[in-house]
Amino acid sequence: MTHTQPLSVLERFFEDFPQGGSLLIVAHNHPDPDTIASAAALREIASVLGKAKTTIAYGGILGRAENANMVKYLKLELRPIDEISIKSFDRIAMVDTQPTTGNNDLPDELMPDLVIDHHSMIKATQEVPFVDIRLDYGATASILSEYLFQFDLPIDKNLATALLYGIKSETQDLGREAYSIDVEVYHKLFPIANKKLLSKIVHAKVPKSYFAFLVESIQNAKVAGNAVVTRLGEVEAPDIVPEIADMMMRMEGAAWALCTGQYKNGLHLSIRTTNAQKDAGKLMKRLVRSKGKGGGHNQIAGGRIPVDGLETWEIFELQDLMEEKFLKSIKKDQYAKQPLVPDEHS
Repeated sequence: MTHTQPLSVLERFFEDFPQGGSLLIVAHNHPDPDTIASAAALREIASVLGKAKTTIAYGGILGRAENANMVKYLKLELRPIDEISIKSFDRIAMVDTQPTTGNNDLPDELMPDLVIDHHSMIKATQEVPFVDIRLDYGATASILSEYLFQFDLPIDKNLATALLYGIKSETQDLGREAYSIDVEVYHKLFPIANKKLLSKIVHAKVPKSYFAFLVESIQNAKVAGNAVVTRLGEVEAPDIVPEIADMMMRMEGAAWALCTGQYKNGLHLSIRTTNAQKDAGKLMKRLVRSKGKGGGHNQIAGGRIPVDGLETWEIFELQDLMEEKFLKSIKKDQYAKQPLVPDEHS
């Protein structure tokens, strides 16, 4: 086959791929719609370009109701990574995550063969043979969607719905860190997607415990200028932490939000901001430096600090420290914090 322009990363990857071989696609832990949709799209591309036998694997849990519904209704097959033999695959790909970042369960000593992501490249990724990282894309699902259109591959309703929701979720309906390419592929996918299933996913039912966490986060929320900080204790699923951070940004005048919460042996942190001139990802890295791992984009970031063996009061103090460093970094007076909802009886 002759090409009038240089081969894309995926074309070069599959030229090097053993046709009919096995491909492991690693999503990030506690997978969100962007990584799920991206993995599903890469599986479709792999089946055509590489005749590959593909497995999508993830660490953690599918905690958020929308994400679990997405996998269920769209019949997307994902397997827990601890149930498979990673070394038995011919090639390993990662989507929406990178090696050694701490947000995926690919062992650090194993290097993937392919990385597709829209986050900044980390040092370890420089060792990966095939890399497609695009910072001017609001979602990894947009990168994979563009490949599907570029290769003129069939996109069924389920895959189109998954990709549409991945972009919709990651960019908050094209309102956060969305670029022209995200808008373009969104509009191409929309006519193909199943709108009824999309509605079922977006309006997923949540357990009663969700509302208990909601109340806890509101009661613990403090406001310092245009910043909101809040915390949760132990949570049933780590994705409630970024969900609460998103919710806090709905407060009128809010430009910054930080939420923390403990899931098993880790303290999870989530930052949100409307300040496009700042870099939430770099701020998160500074917050967790020497304690854990984190990263993100200009307006959205996440991190995790191991808390194995720490007492409850020590974790509480760690949350205090993270809030203090966060407010200091964005030049807010932590001593001027006021409750989001004042106690009527105080």
